[in-house]
Amino acid sequence: MTSRFFIITSCLISLVGASTFNPVCATKLNARPLPTERELKDFENSNVHAPEVSRYSRRMDYRDAERAKAEQEEAARKEAAERAVQATKERAQAGQKAVQKALEENNRGVMFGKQGRWTEAIHAHESACQSEPGNKQYRINLSAARCAYAQDRINHKDLDAAAGLLRKALAAAPDNGMAVKLLNETMKKQGRDPSSADERIVAGDQLAAIGEWEAAMVEYQTALQLENTAKTSTKMGDLALHYGQISTAINWYRQAIAKDKDYGPAQRQLGIALLSTRDPKVLTDAASALRTAVILDSKDHLAGQQLVELWRHQVASNPLLAENHLGLAGALQLTGDFNGAESEYNKLQALEPQNPGLGAGRASLVRARQHAMAEKHKLAAETLFNQGLKREALAEISQAAMMEPKNSKYQFLLGECLEANGDLRGAHQAYLTCVLIDPEKNKEAAYRMKEMQRGNVQRTMGGVAPQQLSYPQHVQQVPQQQQYAQAPVQHMAPSPAMQKNMFEGGSGMQSNHQMGFRTHDDNAAQPVAQAQAVSQPVSAQAPMSPFAALGQTGRVPQHNPMAQAPLQQAAPKAVGAAPQLNIPAEMVARVVELETARNYDGAVAVLREALNSNLQNAEVHHRVAVNLLAGGNITDAIAEFRIASALRPSNKEFAGDLARAMAIHKRSMQNAFGEGGPASGKEVAAK
Repeated sequence: MTSRFFIITSCLISLVGASTFNPVCATKLNARPLPTERELKDFENSNVHAPEVSRYSRRMDYRDAERAKAEQEEAARKEAAERAVQATKERAQAGQKAVQKALEENNRGVMFGKQGRWTEAIHAHESACQSEPGNKQYRINLSAARCAYAQDRINHKDLDAAAGLLRKALAAAPDNGMAVKLLNETMKKQGRDPSSADERIVAGDQLAAIGEWEAAMVEYQTALQLENTAKTSTKMGDLALHYGQISTAINWYRQAIAKDKDYGPAQRQLGIALLSTRDPKVLTDAASALRTAVILDSKDHLAGQQLVELWRHQVASNPLLAENHLGLAGALQLTGDFNGAESEYNKLQALEPQNPGLGAGRASLVRARQHAMAEKHKLAAETLFNQGLKREALAEISQAAMMEPKNSKYQFLLGECLEANGDLRGAHQAYLTCVLIDPEKNKEAAYRMKEMQRGNVQRTMGGVAPQQLSYPQHVQQVPQQQQYAQAPVQHMAPSPAMQKNMFEGGSGMQSNHQMGFRTHDDNAAQPVAQAQAVSQPVSAQAPMSPFAALGQTGRVPQHNPMAQAPLQQAAPKAVGAAPQLNIPAEMVARVVELETARNYDGAVAVLREALNSNLQNAEVHHRVAVNLLAGGNITDAIAEFRIASALRPSNKEFAGDLARAMAIHKRSMQNAFGEGGPASGKEVAAK
């Protein structure tokens, strides 16, 4: 075995050595190359097929993926561009077809109108307006067709159909004067006053109730043109809210509140509009508006329902927040659900026993229950009084007056019941208490006292409801000094029990703003409920009207270029207290000093400076107007009187001063142009 291995090894070594030192030369082949498969097989004339492709494909790398994605995106862009071009072409074609169709429908409507086929004409014109809404001429034609058909209905005594057609005619073209004229005449025939804003609002409400919003819009707009009041502005807001224009509706409601903050429907609708925005930032304003609406009108169930639902949603979203339970308790209490309010107060106590609003809330709940019971006695007294049961009525109203002795309505009804039962002294005392509680709003009680002093006493008043007692129209003109001459009583401070908190409509206490919005307005001023002294003269409570001085001379101020005679003693008297103007006391003192010195321009400058911080102060605008009129600037005075009346439309004094100022201006203009001038002996007197 060893020898064999040795021999093999020696052979290998010899071979390696030979290859190293003697290179081998390859033999050159001269033969033909071996034939290929293509040459051996005739693929064209044989049944031999190409070999199958392998089922294992090459794996795509990232470059292939990116290339494919780019190709897909490019194809998608081209397809989208083609679709856009095609859509543009289709829209252009559709627009052309709509224009052509509108023209054809309009021509058909004109043809039908010439034939007196008004129904078909109106239908054709409506189709034309739908095909091309921006074409004003088509709307004018539609309005004319409706107006012509309305004339036909008037001739056939169908006034309701005529009125509806005329309103739709005005909706299509508001400047259709013929439609306005015919609508006014039709309403007169229906027994309605077309110049009354209230009548137009009633008509608009009836139309809105049946879904005729276009016709309702015509009535609301007409009412707004007749009287720009809180009521008409609210109706315009309702119209905008129906069409989904929430921001426009909110603006209308805010304008209505600026004109009359005590108009409950405007407050309610503002709250509803704010809630419809679904913006958490406005929930505080929404809750405040709804709460104000409920306070102004406890029978406004919609406002109460919205207020309660708002707070229930807040409690559901965060049941562990004490402030939410406090807000819900106040809402339930305002809506008369006293048991629900008590339950929320109990939950609040369990969550936060030391909450500062808990004690005030429970106390207000007790007063609310007591007031509800007093209201029941008052309603029972009115019912019994109307039925002639005077003694029973007196018993019921006496209980209500004992529960709330500072309620002027209870005292007035108590006085009527006592007077009907023959207790004149007690009746006089009840009327006097009524006047002391609220001197400005209880002129009826003052009138009854005056009649009793004159001996005009009706001992039997059964069968006449207290709210239906009619007083002469001059009761509003009885001087305050004469009304209260027999009652030399000094100032009467309000009872602490009558101070209201946030649950009863007052400003309330400071709340912990731990949630997204407040339960009440912390910045609201405390209500001022102090009664004025009955022995205090009127001149110390408000500035003397400039027309009182004009009545002495019967002429306009001397600085007026239209004036014919100087004004004597037209200076407004001083205001006794700063709250009358709601401006700083030092400004009031400066105004009084300047007015005393008859520097009316200076007083106007100071008052205008005060207006820079609060343009909504109607009393300051009225005071500015008084000084302007006293200084002879009647044109600017009328403008300020207008502003004051717009801010306080319910103030009859402001409206009366405006009317008298306009009468003075009119007569001065007549004198200036020779109509009843000095030669005729006529004077410009303020009546």
